Amino acid sequence: MKRTIAFLALVLSFSAFAQESVILSSKSESVNAAEAIAVRTNKTPDTVEISFRIPMANSICERYETTHTLRTSSLHCGNEYRIRRVTERVCTRTNPHNKKCLNYENRTREIRTSHARTCMVPSTFCSQYGTATSYKRDTMKIKFKNLPALADSETETFLISAEQKSYNGSNVIYEVKPLETLREYKVSQKKVLGLFKVDSYVVEEK
Repeated sequence: MKRTIAFLALVLSFSAFAQESVILSSKSESVNAAEAIAVRTNKTPDTVEISFRIPMANSICERYETTHTLRTSSLHCGNEYRIRRVTERVCTRTNPHNKKCLNYENRTREIRTSHARTCMVPSTFCSQYGTATSYKRDTMKIKFKNLPALADSETETFLISAEQKSYNGSNVIYEVKPLETLREYKVSQKKVLGLFKVDSYVVEEK
């Protein structure tokens, strides 16, 4: 009973730093916030996946306006057709032996051409932008590598926070900070092929 009360007091003491706390008692945990205190006990697996609910901010148009622009466009204004006469000199008789022209005549033909009309074209644009916030479920992984074993009454706490990497973006970044631990730990982020970072973190002794 005393150990339970001590544990609850420890969790409550960190309530100012995180919206929620989660006891890492299984390989998969879920938090209904973007920040939480993760509590390691002697029942915590070496690797735990934690799901967070993260606010994602995206730009939206709050007001549209319409303007008119003078344009020459077949698509918007249609076409007009023009007819022009062209006079050409045409050979009407040739020498059958050497194919040279023996007689010419002037002939007139009509050429019909299409031209785009000019008109005022309406166009709609966003005159005022705002921000809409949605929530995304995202999962990170934390591995406790060769950490000291904990007794029944011992716990360690870590502050894990998640946030949108950039405005209008879909990526999430995490930060893992040791709070109350038996020894000094360091946190490193795993990389794929030594280059690309993934949402997987290793906690080990310094």
